[in-house]
Amino acid sequence: MSVRLEQLPEVARLAWTRLREELLAVLGDDLIAIWAYGGTTAVDGPPRSADLDTYVIVRRSPDPRTAREIEDSQAAMAGEIGVDWDAWYILEEDARRPEAPRHAYLPDRRDTSWAINRAHWLAGRYALLYGREPAELVSPPTWSELEVDLRRELEHLERHVAEGDTDPYEATYAFLNGSRILRSVETGDVAISKRSAGRWALEHLPVRWHAVLGAAGRSYDGQSTSDDARLLASEMAPFVAMVKERLPTATAANDEAQPRWSGY
Repeated sequence: MSVRLEQLPEVARLAWTRLREELLAVLGDDLIAIWAYGGTTAVDGPPRSADLDTYVIVRRSPDPRTAREIEDSQAAMAGEIGVDWDAWYILEEDARRPEAPRHAYLPDRRDTSWAINRAHWLAGRYALLYGREPAELVSPPTWSELEVDLRRELEHLERHVAEGDTDPYEATYAFLNGSRILRSVETGDVAISKRSAGRWALEHLPVRWHAVLGAAGRSYDGQSTSDDARLLASEMAPFVAMVKERLPTATAANDEAQPRWSGY
């Protein structure tokens, strides 16, 4: 079962409702579907502010004038309502394919989390804002497709470590998404929120990581202390290295496994 719009934080509801109205006016019959997803739609804890992850499925690529109108509308809403957008626009024909799709009007961008996104949507981790349901358009990902995306996510964490980017936001992301990577490869189920993945890690990882995982959870919920921030920064690199070390063994055990869609 998907998330209902009325379950979402008020500011997010307002922004997504406005976006739907704007896109209907701009795209008309070319608008196929709008899905809200990501941390703001998670209902496994208190509401939190986050980028508004949004997927828009369109019949054909918007022309440059229409694309500018879309971008200008999103920017105006972001400034007026106080939100940050992470919005993807892809063609309906690309949504039906397993290959990572290109952005409908920014062709140099490709969705490198396409398999993981499909898994979350098919597990009901989205809110339908308009049009067709995900199950009507996207196919279930294979484990090999998910594994590729999980390794990309690990590489993203490693890049931040290599660049010394250990600010509280990135460090919190590294711990919670690293926990989600481990939980995914050990269970074959990628459809879990970062908050729930952190709770899983507290139950399944050695006690050596418990203090920093607690700090990551507080940071994610906006309750971080200065001690938490220092701990997250100092432990980020060792944690990411541990995830990388565990990943091959956990993956090998699941080579033949198929993801289990909880709630699907």
